[in-house]
Amino acid sequence: MTNDSKRTDRTIDLTIDIDATLEEVWQALTTGEGIARWFAPYAAVTPGEGGSVSVGWDPKEMWETPITVWEPQRHMQTASEMPSKDGRIVRLAVDYYLEAQGGRVRVRLVHSGFDDSGAWDDYIDGLDAGWTYFLFNLKHALERHRGVDRRQLSAHFRTTARADEDHPVFSEKGLRVRPPAGGLRPGDACHLSLGGVGVDATVAVRRAPRTIAFVVPAWNDALLFVEREGMKEAHQLGVWLSLYGVPETTAAPLQQGLADLQSAVSVPEG
Repeated sequence: MTNDSKRTDRTIDLTIDIDATLEEVWQALTTGEGIARWFAPYAAVTPGEGGSVSVGWDPKEMWETPITVWEPQRHMQTASEMPSKDGRIVRLAVDYYLEAQGGRVRVRLVHSGFDDSGAWDDYIDGLDAGWTYFLFNLKHALERHRGVDRRQLSAHFRTTARADEDHPVFSEKGLRVRPPAGGLRPGDACHLSLGGVGVDATVAVRRAPRTIAFVVPAWNDALLFVEREGMKEAHQLGVWLSLYGVPETTAAPLQQGLADLQSAVSVPEG
C-alpha cells in the first residue's frame, strides 16, 4: 500500500515501497513492456534524455511526452505543456525517484507545474486519485505477477450519479458489491459479482467518491478498478480489470459482464 502521500494545492507527492530490485522497478517504469503491465496497456519508450514515453488505452490514440531527466535506476522525469484556462501554457512534470531501502525500493512520484488557477482543482484531484491507484498497481504487478504480461479488460462510458446516492455502477444491474461499496475502506473484505460470476475480494485502494480498486484472489489476484472521471452529475466512468495469467474460460465471461454493465448503466452522450 501507499506508505506516504502529500499534496499541496498544486503538487502531488506520493511514495510506495516495493519488494523488488532497483533494476526491476526501473524496467517497469522505463520500458514499453514494463509500463503495459501496470499503467496503460499500450506503451513504447525511446530511452534517455531527449527520448520519449508514449502511452495509450487505444493504440490509435497514443499520448507522447518527452523525457527530460534520465538517471538510470535513480530518477526519470517526463514533461509536457498544457494550456491553462486563461490561455497561458504551463509545463507539467512527472518525476519518478527510486531509492533502495532495506531490501526494497521506495518509489516517489511527484506531479508538479500547475499554476494557481482554481480551474485545475478537479483535474488535480482526479490525478491524485489515479496516481494512488497506479502506484499500487505497479507494486502489485511486480510483487504478485513479476514477469507476467497483463490482459486488460475494460468498459468506458458516460453515466450519471447523484452526489447523495450510491453510484449506479454498484447497483443490482451493475457491479454488485456487498457490503455496499460506499462504506468500504482499504483492507475491507467484500463479495462482488461481474458477469454472473460471484467472488470474494478485498479493497486495495479507495478514494471516495472517485475511485475504488479490489484484489480478486479467485481470478489469480486480478485488480478491478472503478474510476469516476469528474464530479458533475453526468460524467465518464471507467471499469478496468487487470488479469494476469488467467485462461480464456475465465476472461470471456468477465468481458461479457463488462459489456452488460456498460449497457445497463451508461447514458447517451449529451
